[in-house]
Formats: sequence, C-alpha cells, structure tokens
Amino acid sequence: MLGRAGLALSILVSLVACVGQAPPGGGGEDDGDGDGDGGGGDVVDAMPDTPPDTSVTVPVDAERPVDIMPPSRLAEIAPRMPHVADPWLRAILESPDTMWYDRLSIIPGYQDSFGDNTQLPIGMRPNSIAPVMIDLAVPGGHQQLFVEHGLFHFPFGRGIGGAARTDNFVVNFWQLPRDPAGAILPVVYWQRDPNPYTHRVEWMFPKGTVFGEVLFQIDAGGTWYPFEIRVRVREVDHWRNDVFRPFPTGAELATALEQAAAANPSWQTADVAALAAHARDGGTLVAETLRATHFASAFPATPGAKDVLPALADPAVLKHLLVTVPFRSARGLPWKQQGSLVAHAATTQASFHIVPRDYDGGHLEVSDTSCTRCHQDAGRPFRDWYPNVIAYGELWGGDDVFTWHPFDAASFVDDSGDVRNFNHDNRRIRADFTAGGVIVRYAPAQHPATTWGELPGAWKNYAY
Repeated sequence: MLGRAGLALSILVSLVACVGQAPPGGGGEDDGDGDGDGGGGDVVDAMPDTPPDTSVTVPVDAERPVDIMPPSRLAEIAPRMPHVADPWLRAILESPDTMWYDRLSIIPGYQDSFGDNTQLPIGMRPNSIAPVMIDLAVPGGHQQLFVEHGLFHFPFGRGIGGAARTDNFVVNFWQLPRDPAGAILPVVYWQRDPNPYTHRVEWMFPKGTVFGEVLFQIDAGGTWYPFEIRVRVREVDHWRNDVFRPFPTGAELATALEQAAAANPSWQTADVAALAAHARDGGTLVAETLRATHFASAFPATPGAKDVLPALADPAVLKHLLVTVPFRSARGLPWKQQGSLVAHAATTQASFHIVPRDYDGGHLEVSDTSCTRCHQDAGRPFRDWYPNVIAYGELWGGDDVFTWHPFDAASFVDDSGDVRNFNHDNRRIRADFTAGGVIVRYAPAQHPATTWGELPGAWKNYAY
C-alpha cells in the first residue's frame, strides 16, 4: 500500500539484453519453419502446465546509472507494479539500467530562451512559477498557459484528462541503450545561440532510448492501483509508441468480470453483471468531440466516441483485476466500435474504476501518429500560440519528451515551487547525470547522425 502520505516524500536491461523481444510497434518474425516460433526449436507439445509468470519485480536496490528517484520512494512504488504479458516490456521494467523518476524527482519546468542574460533574463522556469512572474510582463499570460498553478492547459498538462487531482499519479521510467561493448549511449546536449537574444539548451536522445510511464489510481484508502503503461522508443527520426492495459477491449473486461464472479460468489451481483453486459455492448457508445480550450492549433477538434462505464457499489472486483490481469498492448485495438463510432478506451464518472473519472483516452488511438500529435511540440515557443507571449519562453520538454530535462532543480526552483535566480541564467546540468555518464556535450564527430538524429519539425531551430 502506497498511501497519500507517500506523495509528500520527496528510466535499462539494455536493448542488447532484450534481443529477440519485440519493442513497441514491432512484431516477432517467423523463421520459416512453419511453427510460428521465430526459431529456437520444436514447439509441439510445449504447452506449459502452469501459466507463464507475468509478475514484475523492480530491483529497488540495483546499481543504476543514476538514482533519480530515491530508492526509499521506489521501494514504496515497486510492489504496486502490474502484471505484464509482454516479455520485452517486463525486461525493461525489471532492468537495473532502468532509471525511475516522477514530478518530485525531476521537477517539471520549461526554458525561457529569449534575452541577453544582462537586462533581459533567460533560464529555466518551474511549471509551478508564481502567476505574477508571468502576468507582470504579459498581463493574463499565466491564465493563457496554465489551467492551474503548475499545470499547463490541455493537451500539454496531464495525459490522463481533467485537472490535477489526488486520486491518480504518474511514475516515469527511462532507459538508455548500450553499445556492443556495453557502454551507455548518452543523451547529447548543446547550447544554441543563433543571435544575441536566443540562448536555448537543446538535447537529443540516442536511437534505442526508452521512455515510459506507469499510471496509477489512488483509492479512498490511499492504495495505488496501476491501470495503464505508456512506452516510447526513440528511432533516428521518430518515436515508436505503445500503450499497455489490462483490458484493451471491452469484450476482455466482460470476460474477466465473468470469470472473477464465477470464482468468487461475493462478486456475483447485479451491478457486476450489468457492467459485464455494458462492456460487451457496442450500443453504449456516444458520439463526442474532444476540443482544446487553449493551445488550440496544437489539438484541432477531434470527433470520436466515449463509453461511460457504470459504477460498482463495491469496486473490489475491479481492484482485484487491475493487480492480477496481465497488461498487454492496446496498439491498433479499439475498445469498442459500432458503425462509424470508435472509442479507443473507456471513461467513467465513478470515483474508482478501470480508468480514472473523466479519462480522455477514448479519443486517442494508440499509434505513432496519435502520440506524435502532442509530443512534437515539446519545447515550442509560446509565441506560436499566443503572440502576446512572444518574449516569455517555450513549452516544457525537448526532443519530443515532456517530463524530462537535464537541469539541476536546486538551481532554478525553491522549496515552495517558485523560480530561483530569475534574473540570470540558472540552467545547470545535473551533476549526477554527468557523473553517471547519461549526458555529455554534443560532438558531431563522436555522435553520428545514425544514432543521434534530430527530429523533424518546421518550428524547430527558431530564433527570437
């Protein structure tokens, strides 16, 4: 049990070690012998007597490249990991090379790259910057950018939907690839200074980098329940994406509920039966269009459908399923489809379900195109959406990743979440990242474009 009090505490088997497993968006290949095993011998009569082990054991005390999240906090989270059917993903989660973090251990922040660092300040700004620091320069600017203190407006604030709440939490993981000799291939960074008023620190992840996040719900008693894992793998010119869920389709939820009820008489209730029937019924889809209220050009109105799951008087069976049913890929699988209506995930208004209330995932297909739609704007200047904010900075993140940056939190944010050292450049590369060999200065001769490639984007390499 990871209680709410734990929130007040303050990502790798290498891909080489995962040879033979299929990463997100990939697929195993048949070796041509007709048995579909991809090689490795005869599979006749190979059906195991017991189901394969899908449990995930995160090595809390492993010697990692960097301990971003304190081991004591990881020890609280590790026991709440879901079962995972995919061997590649399970190997990533269990690898001592995988580095774990959350918003407490990499403080969310964004760069302000406009200025001369003399009269006009530049540097790193926490997402939790005091509204007055923006509004003094740009009246009403904070309200344009942030839905609330510390949280950008959709689609850049939360990947779950809705405003910040205490009933869910995201835990991130990050893994760098290794070269054939076993050495880590690092993130590379450089400072781009195209003119006296543009000073932006940029970075690139090497091909084979893995980013992911485990999404948890927190029940009224403070216990954490996983409901989704999102994973991205860096290629030279794009990211490959996948999402893992216990029930990629409604029919799978219905079957799981029926099997659980058959094994436990206490779950043989009218509302459990009604939920199973609802999960199988395509007629429950309702047309809905998802619209952005801010950053409108980043997320044009998206027609789709929603499937609102009814609540259970006692969600015990749902809690049981979330921690026992192996998560598997939802890539390319609609939750439900009825005629032209398609929902890619369920939503609910219940206080606890298989997804959080007001979950927006039903409008988002699990595909590279869908995920790139928002991630491609990481680090984009605010002026592209709001011309009045021309000189205030850029969206959080870089290299199409929002949650990660290489800067030492102590140099740019104080204990109350306000910006520190506002009047001069406060960007300092984390010493533990440098010492751990996970980030180095970019040297084109040493970091070939076949491994470290810049991602496309018409707005990139901008100058103020």
